[in-house]
Amino acid sequence: MVSQVECVVECSKADAAVEMQGLYEKFVVPSYRRTLTLTRGEGSYVWDTSGKRYLDMGGGIAVNSLGHAHPAILSTLQKQASRLIHVSNLYYNEPQALLAKKLVELTGPGKVFFCNSGAEANEALYKLARRVGHDQGRYEVITTINSFHGRTLAGIAATGQEKVKKSFEPLMPGFIHVPYNDLAAAEKAIGPKTAAILVEGVQGEGGIIPATPEYLLGLRELTRKHGILLLMDSVQCGFFRSGYFQSYERILENHPGGKDFLPDGISMAKALGGGFPIGAVWIGQPYQDVFQPGSHGTTFGGTPLACAVALEVISVIEREKLVDNIRRQGDRLIAGLKNLSGRENFVSVRGFGAIVGFQTKIDPLILTPQLAGEGLLVIPSGNNSVRFLPPYNITAQQIDEALAIVQKVI
Repeated sequence: MVSQVECVVECSKADAAVEMQGLYEKFVVPSYRRTLTLTRGEGSYVWDTSGKRYLDMGGGIAVNSLGHAHPAILSTLQKQASRLIHVSNLYYNEPQALLAKKLVELTGPGKVFFCNSGAEANEALYKLARRVGHDQGRYEVITTINSFHGRTLAGIAATGQEKVKKSFEPLMPGFIHVPYNDLAAAEKAIGPKTAAILVEGVQGEGGIIPATPEYLLGLRELTRKHGILLLMDSVQCGFFRSGYFQSYERILENHPGGKDFLPDGISMAKALGGGFPIGAVWIGQPYQDVFQPGSHGTTFGGTPLACAVALEVISVIEREKLVDNIRRQGDRLIAGLKNLSGRENFVSVRGFGAIVGFQTKIDPLILTPQLAGEGLLVIPSGNNSVRFLPPYNITAQQIDEALAIVQKVI
């Protein structure tokens, strides 16, 4: 029997959630379908206003690479904030230089431009393509159907999903969409105005669809043949999420010629800051100095605080061998999901590491709230898939906990 005190406490919590939602309705632009009112997080779990705990396998949409409230991130934020938070890019700062060096070491010869988000990182790629191709009259970028490249005007023009374009016409010109994993379609689309091909190693918003090795290697050969850039959007699938630093490394790990594969530009964000906003663009050596003073910039990109946090995130990943962990736990998750393949509402499993999805006959917008009701947070993907984007320090026990909830609901 519930005591009067317990009833008052629970009613108070419910009132707080209702009050919070009321403030959102009154003051926040309704551009998202929001559900829970979350109050705190720790590790792989979050709690709502009622005190209910959820296993967070959505990770802030692929952002929380070390989970919630990681002590190393907290310590770095406090230490760096007490020294230097922001100075603008009119001056040098040590954390930015060190982070750029580390990203180049992890990727290949080149240089790094820092910004604040994935959309901004992709904007830099579009500008890179246009600047490189300008003197030859090349400005068009070929992207793929079901891709996602951000919410800016250029980002939605680049994105191969009609639903994000509605009511924003006329769209920015210069983008052509072709089927993903279709090399012949990409070659056919190349013309005298083509400046670059832009692809994701794994289509995250499109349903967790990895590129094939033949497709990536074929695109590299094709772009070199035609003298155009090969650009990769690694905002969601990059930064160790696949079990390698970049997803193309995971895709090509056992393929002849895979070790020599290197794009001309790569956009990064999300997991890079472990929850603190930061974006970055790696630009390959032949084009690393294309952006000169006045040609591109950002007020907040590469702040000492953001770069210090990203450096610490990389340090924790390397020190705790989390790449090995996420490969193991990703394999465990995939194997567990495949065991459900015979069930009526379950279709298939795709992905690897910490970017895994399953296709279902149930509308993801209906299924994800049902899973949340049982204590599991995941993210819809595409029109018929659900994605898991766990932190890299997820445990085997937590993977099993997630699988048990999926099995119960499915």
